[in-house]
Amino acid sequence: MKALTASGERIECDEVEEGRHGVVCYFDGRIVGYVPYDQLTCVTERRTPVASSSIQSVGYDREEETLEIAFHSGGVYQYFDVPQETYQQLLHARSQGSYFHDNLRGQYDYRRLR
Repeated sequence: MKALTASGERIECDEVEEGRHGVVCYFDGRIVGYVPYDQLTCVTERRTPVASSSIQSVGYDREEETLEIAFHSGGVYQYFDVPQETYQQLLHARSQGSYFHDNLRGQYDYRRLR
């Protein structure tokens, strides 16, 4: 998920905790940000669950052209410069795992988030 501030800053996190005056953002159990409610635009989920034996959920950031995939094994990866059409094809594939192996793996730069 990510928290968006009124100034346009994005805080990437995997958990948010609501407090009295704002939200605390966590990533891997560590605090990565705090946003007072009057500066918070929204908190959005980044991934959609899918019915796959290997992939737990997928998400896509149109502005950044970044695909994010969470695997049932616990790994979460971001793939860069992925066209939106590829994301849509992944979502609607008969097998997301097969589509990933045939069309994404080894084709895009990536980073492991966890």
